[in-house]
Amino acid sequence: MATTNELETIPLIIDGKRTTSSPSKTFAVYGLEEQREVYLAESANVEAANQAAEASWKTFQMWKTSSVVTRRKLLQRYAELLRKHEEDLVQTQRLETSVIEMWARKNVHLAADLIEETAACISRLAGEIPQTQTPSSLALAFTVPVGPVLSIAPQVSPIPHTANSGRRRKWNSAVILGARSLATPVAAGCTVVFKASELSPKTHHLLVEIFKEAGLPDGVINVVQTRREDAPSVTEALVAHPAIRKVEFIGSAPVGRIIGQLGGKYLKPVLMELGGKGPAIVLADADLADAAKKCVTGAFLHHGQLCFSTERVIVVKAVADQFKELLKQVAPTFTTGSGVSDRIIEASREKLIDAEKKGAQFLIGGPDKASASALQPTIVMGIKENMPLFDEEAFGPSFTLYVADDDAKAIAIANNTAYGLNAAVHSSNMQHALDVAKQIDTAQVHINSMTAHDEPTLPVGGTKGSGWGRNNAMWGLQEFSEIKLITVSMKGNSFI
Repeated sequence: MATTNELETIPLIIDGKRTTSSPSKTFAVYGLEEQREVYLAESANVEAANQAAEASWKTFQMWKTSSVVTRRKLLQRYAELLRKHEEDLVQTQRLETSVIEMWARKNVHLAADLIEETAACISRLAGEIPQTQTPSSLALAFTVPVGPVLSIAPQVSPIPHTANSGRRRKWNSAVILGARSLATPVAAGCTVVFKASELSPKTHHLLVEIFKEAGLPDGVINVVQTRREDAPSVTEALVAHPAIRKVEFIGSAPVGRIIGQLGGKYLKPVLMELGGKGPAIVLADADLADAAKKCVTGAFLHHGQLCFSTERVIVVKAVADQFKELLKQVAPTFTTGSGVSDRIIEASREKLIDAEKKGAQFLIGGPDKASASALQPTIVMGIKENMPLFDEEAFGPSFTLYVADDDAKAIAIANNTAYGLNAAVHSSNMQHALDVAKQIDTAQVHINSMTAHDEPTLPVGGTKGSGWGRNNAMWGLQEFSEIKLITVSMKGNSFI
């Protein structure tokens, strides 16, 4: 990779070659905790985006015929090498996104586990031989790869900049989500145009470099990233390109609406995992100390920059006072880490300031910064529907606390949101917990655990305004596959 002004420049990767747009344009990658520019990155234009799509289509003609054994061995080797390169991945994540070391390592470990599980499922992508009505005929339903995929990592919104654009961004987990978005379609026999995040292009390029070290052929994954001002045109060009057969997007609901509109405009299916307003319900029979710890961890982990974060804690009135005291003990001591960017921090802080102006109170914390790169742990009470924080992700180390008269009221509060990603229920009575969990309108409900819970063998995705489709293991592979039917009829047979 080239260097400019002593900063490494991250290129585009098209058909296995490191390249630039014409004319070349770069943007700076800023490390918030370091308070400095850490890399430069090449910005793709429409022409480069089209070249990446064309390279994906050309390589797909070869890769779609690769055997399941070839793809399984490739993913197994990729998982092995991710673990081998753990220190590089941890260092790069921390430099670009200011995450704490624990979360950076968790990213690598979970990514490797996810890829191994996906590799184990590849040979289950089997077809069927359906029964036929026509005598002496045969029907074969093959499972085939959907084609080249556009995978859009969490990043700045692909829409023009506005004064409030900080609210349209999202950040989660650079390695977990990046590696999954690459490995799953490749495992299904697809090629990928990977639109890397402009917040962590080096981390995402490192994922691709490690994949290549594992034996990935040139052109199976093509990588572009863009400046914010280039994002709208480049994103639409990629979605529109006839080579692209499906789009995967992980990010915020507002941006998801835009990607969904582009998918509809160009008739491209979209797999979307969007934001959440994750509720954690604490029932009267819960282990309150355990629930307090898990609610705080789920809310503050990675500076609250997870779509699975605990955004709302709903405690039943009978134990509310005791639970509040436990929260006041646990929450101030949690190490939140740093935010990814000034804009993300300020967008979260603006919601807290607005809530305070409109009458909300803070059980702990408030809108003041803990440092130049972090907000302080905060618990908000008295939230009203006229406040953005009521049903917008805080995306910072804060959560709102509600007191419900009973179980029914707690469930109603939990469901009073446009989102449907994840939730938690805390109870020492499993039947009680299951009865409540079944009534929560989310795709995942975790009993006596954090809302932020993910495992390689479990389906993960959203309902309502949190997207559609499922990732992980066999569920993810099926998202990038489709059924091709071939019938065979003997001479003389007729359907009439």
